Amino acid sequence: MMDVDLLRPGTVPISPDTILWFEFLLNPSLLQQHLSKPFPDPSATDLIIKFMTINSEQKENEVKIIDAESNDVKPSSTNKWTHRNLALKILSLKVAAYLKWDLDVLERKLPLPIQLTLLQDLFYITADLTVEIPTVPEFAMQSVSDQLLFTIVLYHRWHIRAIIYRALNNKQSKLQFLHIPGVQESTYVPPGIIDDIIRKLEPQVSNSVKVLNNVLEATDISPKMLSCETFQMLTEDSTEIKQNWENMHPINLDEFKCQIHYDLARFHLLKEEYQEAKSHIAKAKELFHNLSNSEDRLYCKIQKEFIDGCCLACEVPVEGITPSLTQQLQSSIKDQYINILQILQADNITREIPQVYRDNLELDVQGGSVNRKIVVTRDLLLQIQCLNLVRKILDGSIILGDYVVEIQAAGSKGLDVFFWALGSVLDKASVIDKQRISRYLLYLVHVSNIDGFASKLLSDPLYMTLFNAEELEEIRRSANVEELELPDLLLKNDWGISLVTYTRSWNIEIYELEQKLIQTYDTAEIHEILIRLDGKHRMKPLWHVNSCWELPIPLQSVVMSLPRGFLQDYSYVLLAKSRELVASKDFEGSIDILNVLEKEAQQQHAQGGNTLIFKLCKLVNWECLLVEIWRCLYIWPATNICDTQGLVARCKQCLAALHATDQVIPRQEIIEYCTVFLLNMAEWDYLTNFEKRWSYSEFAAAVSTVCQDIVKYKGGRKFPREAWDMILAAFGPARDQPQKRSNSGNSATSTGSAARDVIASIGGTLSRLREPMVLTVVISLLARLRNVLRDESSLELHTQYLSLWPAGVPNANSYNIRSVGELLFQLLTQALKYYPSNVPWLRLMGDLNFALGYYESAIKYYLEAIMVASDLFSQPVPRSQIDDLVYKRMIKCCAHLQCYTQAVVLCQFLEEVDYTLAFKMAVSDQKSSAPADAMDAYYYCIWDTTILEYLIHLHTKRGEHHRKQLAIKVIGLLELNSNNNEEIQREAANIRKAKFLRALAKHESSTISPYRGIHCRCVVR
Repeated sequence: MMDVDLLRPGTVPISPDTILWFEFLLNPSLLQQHLSKPFPDPSATDLIIKFMTINSEQKENEVKIIDAESNDVKPSSTNKWTHRNLALKILSLKVAAYLKWDLDVLERKLPLPIQLTLLQDLFYITADLTVEIPTVPEFAMQSVSDQLLFTIVLYHRWHIRAIIYRALNNKQSKLQFLHIPGVQESTYVPPGIIDDIIRKLEPQVSNSVKVLNNVLEATDISPKMLSCETFQMLTEDSTEIKQNWENMHPINLDEFKCQIHYDLARFHLLKEEYQEAKSHIAKAKELFHNLSNSEDRLYCKIQKEFIDGCCLACEVPVEGITPSLTQQLQSSIKDQYINILQILQADNITREIPQVYRDNLELDVQGGSVNRKIVVTRDLLLQIQCLNLVRKILDGSIILGDYVVEIQAAGSKGLDVFFWALGSVLDKASVIDKQRISRYLLYLVHVSNIDGFASKLLSDPLYMTLFNAEELEEIRRSANVEELELPDLLLKNDWGISLVTYTRSWNIEIYELEQKLIQTYDTAEIHEILIRLDGKHRMKPLWHVNSCWELPIPLQSVVMSLPRGFLQDYSYVLLAKSRELVASKDFEGSIDILNVLEKEAQQQHAQGGNTLIFKLCKLVNWECLLVEIWRCLYIWPATNICDTQGLVARCKQCLAALHATDQVIPRQEIIEYCTVFLLNMAEWDYLTNFEKRWSYSEFAAAVSTVCQDIVKYKGGRKFPREAWDMILAAFGPARDQPQKRSNSGNSATSTGSAARDVIASIGGTLSRLREPMVLTVVISLLARLRNVLRDESSLELHTQYLSLWPAGVPNANSYNIRSVGELLFQLLTQALKYYPSNVPWLRLMGDLNFALGYYESAIKYYLEAIMVASDLFSQPVPRSQIDDLVYKRMIKCCAHLQCYTQAVVLCQFLEEVDYTLAFKMAVSDQKSSAPADAMDAYYYCIWDTTILEYLIHLHTKRGEHHRKQLAIKVIGLLELNSNNNEEIQREAANIRKAKFLRALAKHESSTISPYRGIHCRCVVR
């Protein structure tokens, strides 16, 4: 008859047979006439949704869920709703009554918030009480009215069924939609709202179970059902709500309790409370069979197959139903494999049980027997294996497993069991089955060496009938071979001939030992190989065995200085092996090897007290620290795996060794990594107070100072220039002339020549940064430097804390702006790898690609920034993160890619619509090579009537009738909704924005640019 949206007048032209929603209020008989049609359109549940959401713009029907701890129940108030609201609620209840309050239909067709509101309205009408579910007051069942009793039972049944429905339908196959007036599109109920409702219903579910059990125990109740005639419509003269409680249908008590027992049984099954479930389903089954078989039962909606299924699940006997072999198998497994062989024998004839069940049974029995978790007879496993083998033979499937080996290992017993399993199906086997059996038996005759197998076949006439004369002759020859006696000479190894002893060259033995040494990472095996090699006369040193074994110079010099012998070789090999494991990202194995070496060196030092061995111990300990830092940086941001506090303390101890001149000094790489690790661990106080005699600490100290000030002063303080001057020195011209001295005594480059050394490798240092604040500071520094060097406002990069850095540099043309851009790009890529949802970084990456002319990539990153900021386009895009500049650059990107229609739509996103730019893009659209209908879908995303009017004029001038009609249709839809308030219109615009951005972010190039191809990956970060 009509679509659901037709219930809201003014949205489309009205056909003569259309019934508007207010006509149901004026003429109550229209509702019954409409619902009594064979296929009413809209359906009954669609009408409920429409009636309950018709006034959603006033937010009067908004679902409210309160916490279970609160017992606040609001008293009834006649001023809560207007007469129209109450009339619509009564209409919804009348439709639900027409459906006979069938929860199977209501929970499947209505969104969960609508179900909840419907029950709250029912409480309001029947009890004159405003209830906010799940906080429902307790009622004395002996004194409640018939209508309130029905409402209470319906609510508590719905309560436990909602928990069941959510558990069984956690992943919704189809989104539930609610209609928002004034908006042409539909919107779905977010999963978060549904989860919140269920989360607050669950703590109260025990109360619903208790109430329903009390109802079942009551003997003096006479349940009645609310009917359509019960609810009386309001008129213009109505001053109060009056319902006709006399028009209620009595419910058979057995039918009433049967439905409750069934709902409780399903709930207890869900909670795995099988005794309670069995009790309820047994009573439900008994009551169900007492009812008539008529399908016109008023209250009980249970189908026989469903209640039989629950009975089988709870092991309640069901008359007329024989459990299937699969069910018998599961029961037998649960009952310690009682009658399991008879079940498998019967299945070999019917072949009903899935093969995977039988394979799992075999594995369970085998594993349980080995682990002694189950106690079964000795031959049960062999019998099950033989029965499974027979089943696979009959199925003609590929036979995997060691069945023949197991039969052969069991000897004559195994042969007897196999023929026992085969004999149980031979009498009832078909011609094809017998052929499959004979082929497999011939296969065993030819390839297996089971003693007595061929003789066993020839001794049974039943098996001989499976083969022809030629095959029988082959079997006889095989049986004769089995009876042959081998000469003693063939059964002995000693033939009276003396053995010849061959000697191997010691060079070959050394080579084999060296190859094992190269391949193994087992420290015990390495120890043994080195001891064996130590007794050989080798021509070359051990570290020349593998050309890939290279150590850092400080480590190599210490190892080479050790006395020639086992410890020197052992140290060199283990250190080289640890570096090999690090290269393959096996940090745990590398740490284990270093720990073994350190322990060995400590033992040697305790015995001899050699200072070189003490030095080796310190260096190995620091190498282990370096590997642990590498591991922590590799698994970032999952730093909870590492002992970060312990690593921080060890890094400080390592750096403290620099102050003690009489101790071993760590090598340069370890010092740099310790410094960067402390920077990533936000140990900024330590780094700022660390002595800056060493160049590698100056950059970390400068960045730490900036991070400290941001945390303390929120970016409102002028930062020191040390970090800025270091970056300038890295990318600036060479300065050979003497420099002005700073207050600290260092040169005016803010670091001196030593700082220039570390900044020369600044790219490697920045690649080790992980901490978000540190990354933000360095990214803002590089972005500011590039803006200053480029000095072009239209291509400026925008990110956080740009204003903290100087606005200019002297002699800007002498700096390498390309290197700055490349380093910034690498750092941003690295930062987004670890923090992919950082909106300022995504936007900055878009700005950088825009400035470099990579418009496809620029719009990709802008869309990802918008996607994250709007929670996957589900919320309005915040202006604080995505401002007009981003939209203007997206417009320019679309223009460069000849996506003019998209550019026109984006012009609306500006705070003040740029009509001049929009009209210019619309005119340029004629020059593009895109198909005319490729961009039609985007017209529905235009909500600015001025742009639409211009498009109508433009298409009329060009003779583009299709697009003209499309623009007219869109502007007509907007004018029909012009009576909506500003809030609704703004919400409608936000929905169109999200729809457009979602379409723009799709992967298909035809959707975005049918002629250039913008591949905008929609990635949820």
